[in-house]
Amino acid sequence: MRTLIALLLAILSSHTLASESQQPVRTVIIIGVDGLSPRGVDEGLTPSMNRIIGQGSFSFHARGVLPTSSSPNWASMIMGASPSQHGVTSNDWRLRSRSIMPSKEGAEGRFPSIFSELRRQRPNAKIAVVYDWGGFGELFDHSVVDVNANTEGPERTMLRAVEEFKYNRPDLLFVHIDHVDGAGHGTGWHTPKYFEAVKRADDRITEMIEAIDEARAWDSTVLIVTSDHGGVGKSHGGQSMDELEIPWIIAGAGIANGREINRDINTYDTACTAAYLLGLTQHPSWIGRPVTEAMISGPRAGWVDSAYLPAPRISPPGALMARDEVVVELSCEIPGADITYTLDGSEPTKHSAVYAQPILIRDTTTIRARAFMRGRESRVSSDTYRLLRSDAPRNVRFEYFEAPEGKPRWELLPDFRTLTPTRTGMCPEIGLATIEKREDQYAIRFTTQLRVDQAGTYMLHLKSDDGSRLKVGRRTIIDNDGSHGPIEESGSIDLSAGLHTIIVEYFEDHGGESLDLAITGPDKIRLPVSFDRFVAPE
Repeated sequence: MRTLIALLLAILSSHTLASESQQPVRTVIIIGVDGLSPRGVDEGLTPSMNRIIGQGSFSFHARGVLPTSSSPNWASMIMGASPSQHGVTSNDWRLRSRSIMPSKEGAEGRFPSIFSELRRQRPNAKIAVVYDWGGFGELFDHSVVDVNANTEGPERTMLRAVEEFKYNRPDLLFVHIDHVDGAGHGTGWHTPKYFEAVKRADDRITEMIEAIDEARAWDSTVLIVTSDHGGVGKSHGGQSMDELEIPWIIAGAGIANGREINRDINTYDTACTAAYLLGLTQHPSWIGRPVTEAMISGPRAGWVDSAYLPAPRISPPGALMARDEVVVELSCEIPGADITYTLDGSEPTKHSAVYAQPILIRDTTTIRARAFMRGRESRVSSDTYRLLRSDAPRNVRFEYFEAPEGKPRWELLPDFRTLTPTRTGMCPEIGLATIEKREDQYAIRFTTQLRVDQAGTYMLHLKSDDGSRLKVGRRTIIDNDGSHGPIEESGSIDLSAGLHTIIVEYFEDHGGESLDLAITGPDKIRLPVSFDRFVAPE
């Protein structure tokens, strides 16, 4: 028995020593690409990010924090804590006009960051921060860093960052690149322009990798590439997985090759990981933990071996489209990879249809695709196309309104009773795809009858950016009002078989725009509410 206990203690002791044997590295570089989604890396043309995935460890299921806005997430990344601790809850946050005080105050009354902790524990450390969004500069105490460079554009930003690495070799170099988020807001996440922006970001990451190569510094440097949030449509700030999940990639000294981390990673773990790599003691108010599973000396659980193969890109991205047909193309960054796909929503295997030419879609279809090459297989890419054909019945009445010039902006749903519509008409569905509208500051009221075939309890789901409200008869079932990113609210109601009048009110403040209605019936199956469920209002 004593022998068994001694053996167990020896095993535990060796595991503890192994976990603590990571030696401090000379330089930690964190590159944060604003708005970069896991899908942007996985389906984009990203040879440099793919290189460090292969030479390091990664997760495509790391999470940011809510709200999925930039400032709360960048703050969480550098402060090792959530908004409820550090108090940064929106992009409007400013140190002198904050409403939530930090749970722990450091320099300038701010919550402790990786920058301030490195300065406190190692006063002679070199710290450089280079960024091209002014909002990032609001989040840290400039007096604790040696370089505070607010640049313009990804090329100038990375040029300055590479110069800092080459000539000053900081202990901690943080680089923020903003343009991918701009592409998402401009044309939409996962559109061709978005993927072009991702490629441009990857080219900039190439410049940093080449600088590390030239300095032969991989044995003393760790590079982390991550993001603050993803996006849906043309916006973020909502509560969807596409907005919440972020890529998290790490490579360099002491980092294991070819590991996919399957333990939970949160964005506030980034500060803790940097502190661990630099040999710092983690601040007691930080709630994150270092991602030691990525390290050679780390635990033997929480990761799996990975032979990474990028997922196929599906183009154009799926959406509700007012078109009779759409031509869909599949591609993979790795030449020679075979792509298989399905059109019925099932899981593609190597025995599924092999992609050889563009696919013509004429009905609502879900495409799922996977790449295969030399025993490796990618994740599944998936997109759904809902086509509103020109011959679809138009049983939804809409009234379109524009905010009056010279009046206060609409930040809530307007009082439709006081407004005169700019335009009225009939459309196939409750949504924005078929209605001509201006960019911002408009509202639409939809009225129709919903056909219910089976009596029972129904759950209605209304997702919008910005505000919306749904009524069945005179009863408000969902109130999703306010200026916000894509947020879904749901409400249940008992419905008899027959026709039920429904009214959906929607307004667009600024930025992204979206409106989607879905229903879950007594069979517990959730479906979009499509045109064949509507009957023209009386």
